[in-house]
Amino acid sequence: MSDPGAALFESLHLFIIERFLTSDECAILSDAMRNAPAADATVARAGSEYHVDEKLRRTRRVNIESAGFVQRLDALRDAAAKHFDVELESTESPQFLLYREGDFFVRHADRDRAGANRRAVSIIVFINDDYTGGALQFFGEVNGETLALSIAPAAGLLIGFRSETIHEVEKVTSGERMTAVSWFTYAKR
Repeated sequence: MSDPGAALFESLHLFIIERFLTSDECAILSDAMRNAPAADATVARAGSEYHVDEKLRRTRRVNIESAGFVQRLDALRDAAAKHFDVELESTESPQFLLYREGDFFVRHADRDRAGANRRAVSIIVFINDDYTGGALQFFGEVNGETLALSIAPAAGLLIGFRSETIHEVEKVTSGERMTAVSWFTYAKR
Protein backbone atom coordinates (compact mmCIF):
# COMPACT_ATOMS: atom_id res chain seq x y z
CA MET A 1 0.00 0.00 0.00
CA SER A 2 1.37 3.43 -0.91
CA ASP A 3 2.02 6.16 1.66
CA PRO A 4 -1.10 8.40 1.89
CA GLY A 5 1.07 11.41 2.83
CA ALA A 6 3.13 10.97 -0.31
CA ALA A 7 -0.07 10.61 -2.33
CA LEU A 8 -1.39 13.90 -0.88
CA PHE A 9 1.91 15.65 -1.61
CA GLU A 10 1.81 14.40 -5.19
CA SER A 11 -1.84 15.40 -5.66
CA LEU A 12 -1.12 18.98 -4.52
CA HIS A 13 1.40 19.37 -7.39
CA LEU A 14 3.18 22.18 -5.53
CA PHE A 15 5.32 24.73 -7.39
CA ILE A 16 8.49 25.07 -5.28
CA ILE A 17 11.54 27.31 -5.55
CA GLU A 18 13.89 26.68 -2.63
CA ARG A 19 15.96 29.86 -2.82
CA PHE A 20 13.59 32.40 -4.33
CA LEU A 21 15.09 34.96 -1.92
CA THR A 22 18.70 34.98 -0.76
CA SER A 23 19.54 35.15 2.95
CA ASP A 24 20.55 38.81 2.46
CA GLU A 25 17.22 39.62 0.78
CA CYS A 26 15.37 37.86 3.62
CA ALA A 27 17.33 39.87 6.21
CA ILE A 28 16.52 43.16 4.44
CA LEU A 29 12.81 42.27 4.20
CA SER A 30 12.68 41.10 7.84
CA ASP A 31 14.19 44.37 9.01
CA ALA A 32 11.81 46.38 6.82
CA MET A 33 8.81 44.43 8.12
CA ARG A 34 9.78 44.97 11.76
CA ASN A 35 10.06 48.72 11.23
CA ALA A 36 7.17 49.49 8.86
CA PRO A 37 3.62 50.50 9.73
CA ALA A 38 1.20 47.60 10.07
CA ALA A 39 -2.50 47.00 10.63
CA ASP A 40 -4.64 44.01 11.53
CA ALA A 41 -5.17 41.90 8.40
CA THR A 42 -8.69 41.57 7.08
CA VAL A 43 -10.60 38.59 5.75
CA ALA A 44 -13.68 38.29 3.55
CA ARG A 45 -16.66 36.03 3.85
CA ALA A 46 -18.54 35.00 0.73
CA GLY A 47 -20.50 37.99 -0.50
CA SER A 48 -19.23 40.38 2.15
CA GLU A 49 -16.72 43.16 2.44
CA TYR A 50 -13.25 42.61 3.87
CA HIS A 51 -13.04 43.17 7.62
CA VAL A 52 -11.03 42.12 10.66
CA ASP A 53 -12.30 38.85 12.15
CA GLU A 54 -9.90 37.44 14.74
CA LYS A 55 -11.85 34.18 14.95
CA LEU A 56 -10.74 33.43 11.38
CA ARG A 57 -7.43 35.23 10.98
CA ARG A 58 -5.13 37.02 13.35
CA THR A 59 -2.05 38.57 11.76
CA ARG A 60 -0.67 41.96 10.83
CA ARG A 61 -0.38 43.27 7.26
CA VAL A 62 2.81 45.29 6.93
CA ASN A 63 3.05 48.19 4.49
CA ILE A 64 6.38 48.08 2.66
CA GLU A 65 7.43 48.91 -0.91
CA SER A 66 6.65 45.93 -3.15
CA ALA A 67 7.35 46.95 -6.77
CA GLY A 68 10.60 44.99 -6.96
CA PHE A 69 8.92 41.98 -5.35
CA VAL A 70 6.09 42.06 -7.89
CA GLN A 71 8.63 42.12 -10.73
CA ARG A 72 10.31 39.02 -9.26
CA LEU A 73 6.95 37.25 -9.12
CA ASP A 74 6.00 38.40 -12.62
CA ALA A 75 9.16 36.70 -13.90
CA LEU A 76 7.82 33.38 -12.55
CA ARG A 77 4.26 33.65 -13.83
CA ASP A 78 4.86 31.82 -17.13
CA ALA A 79 6.65 28.96 -15.34
CA ALA A 80 3.74 28.68 -12.88
CA ALA A 81 1.23 28.72 -15.76
CA LYS A 82 3.09 25.87 -17.43
CA HIS A 83 3.42 23.94 -14.15
CA PHE A 84 -0.32 24.14 -13.42
CA ASP A 85 -1.39 24.06 -17.08
CA VAL A 86 -3.45 27.25 -16.82
CA GLU A 87 -3.47 30.63 -18.58
CA LEU A 88 -2.38 33.34 -16.16
CA GLU A 89 -2.78 37.05 -16.72
CA SER A 90 -1.53 39.12 -13.81
CA THR A 91 0.05 39.19 -10.37
CA GLU A 92 -1.88 40.63 -7.43
CA SER A 93 -0.03 43.05 -5.14
CA PRO A 94 1.68 41.05 -2.43
CA GLN A 95 0.69 41.14 1.20
CA PHE A 96 3.57 41.14 3.66
CA LEU A 97 2.27 39.35 6.74
CA LEU A 98 3.68 39.35 10.27
CA TYR A 99 2.33 36.64 12.54
CA ARG A 100 3.15 37.20 16.21
CA GLU A 101 2.85 34.72 19.05
CA GLY A 102 -0.74 33.42 19.09
CA ASP A 103 -1.49 34.53 15.51
CA PHE A 104 -3.03 32.12 12.95
CA PHE A 105 -5.24 31.77 9.87
CA VAL A 106 -7.94 29.05 9.92
CA ARG A 107 -8.50 26.57 7.08
CA HIS A 108 -9.51 28.38 3.93
CA ALA A 109 -9.10 28.59 0.17
CA ASP A 110 -7.86 31.73 -1.57
CA ARG A 111 -10.31 31.45 -4.49
CA ASP A 112 -13.87 31.99 -3.40
CA ARG A 113 -16.63 29.72 -4.71
CA ALA A 114 -18.68 32.65 -5.98
CA GLY A 115 -15.86 33.70 -8.30
CA ALA A 116 -15.49 37.22 -6.91
CA ASN A 117 -11.74 36.94 -7.44
CA ARG A 118 -9.83 35.39 -10.33
CA ARG A 119 -7.08 33.84 -8.22
CA ALA A 120 -5.65 30.75 -9.89
CA VAL A 121 -2.29 30.20 -8.18
CA SER A 122 -1.43 31.24 -4.63
CA ILE A 123 2.16 32.09 -3.77
CA ILE A 124 3.70 32.09 -0.29
CA VAL A 125 7.30 33.18 0.29
CA PHE A 126 8.85 32.50 3.70
CA ILE A 127 10.98 35.46 4.78
CA ASN A 128 12.20 33.92 8.01
CA ASP A 129 12.23 30.58 9.80
CA ASP A 130 13.35 31.51 13.33
CA TYR A 131 10.00 30.92 15.03
CA THR A 132 8.01 27.94 16.29
CA GLY A 133 4.50 26.91 15.37
CA GLY A 134 2.95 28.74 12.44
CA ALA A 135 3.21 25.76 10.08
CA LEU A 136 1.69 26.04 6.63
CA GLN A 137 -0.65 23.09 6.42
CA PHE A 138 -2.46 21.76 3.35
CA PHE A 139 -5.52 19.51 3.40
CA GLY A 140 -6.75 17.05 0.83
CA GLU A 141 -8.48 13.76 0.38
CA VAL A 142 -6.74 10.51 -0.48
CA ASN A 143 -8.77 7.30 -0.79
CA GLY A 144 -11.71 8.92 1.04
CA GLU A 145 -9.57 10.05 3.97
CA THR A 146 -8.88 13.72 4.73
CA LEU A 147 -5.16 14.20 5.27
CA ALA A 148 -2.92 17.10 6.24
CA LEU A 149 0.51 17.97 4.91
CA SER A 150 2.66 20.36 6.91
CA ILE A 151 5.38 22.42 5.21
CA ALA A 152 8.40 23.34 7.30
CA PRO A 153 9.41 26.97 6.82
CA ALA A 154 12.75 27.82 5.25
CA ALA A 155 13.74 31.45 4.74
CA GLY A 156 13.65 32.24 1.02
CA LEU A 157 11.37 29.29 0.11
CA LEU A 158 8.55 29.95 -2.37
CA ILE A 159 5.54 27.63 -2.46
CA GLY A 160 2.89 27.90 -5.18
CA PHE A 161 -0.39 25.99 -5.20
CA ARG A 162 -3.80 26.10 -6.81
CA SER A 163 -5.87 28.79 -5.09
CA GLU A 164 -8.79 26.43 -4.42
CA THR A 165 -6.52 24.27 -2.22
CA ILE A 166 -7.59 24.22 1.44
CA HIS A 167 -4.77 25.38 3.73
CA GLU A 168 -4.13 27.08 7.05
CA VAL A 169 -1.46 28.75 9.13
CA GLU A 170 -1.23 27.09 12.53
CA LYS A 171 -0.88 29.23 15.64
CA VAL A 172 2.60 30.72 16.14
CA THR A 173 3.90 29.58 19.52
CA SER A 174 7.03 31.75 19.75
CA GLY A 175 8.81 34.36 17.68
CA GLU A 176 7.47 36.15 14.61
CA ARG A 177 6.53 34.47 11.32
CA MET A 178 7.09 36.67 8.27
CA THR A 179 5.78 35.82 4.82
CA ALA A 180 4.85 37.50 1.58
CA VAL A 181 1.75 36.21 -0.19
CA SER A 182 0.46 36.94 -3.67
CA TRP A 183 -1.72 35.41 -6.38
CA PHE A 184 -1.48 34.85 -10.10
CA THR A 185 -4.88 35.42 -11.68
CA TYR A 186 -6.68 33.58 -14.47
CA ALA A 187 -6.69 35.22 -17.88
CA LYS A 188 -10.06 36.84 -18.67
CA ARG A 189 -12.23 34.83 -21.01
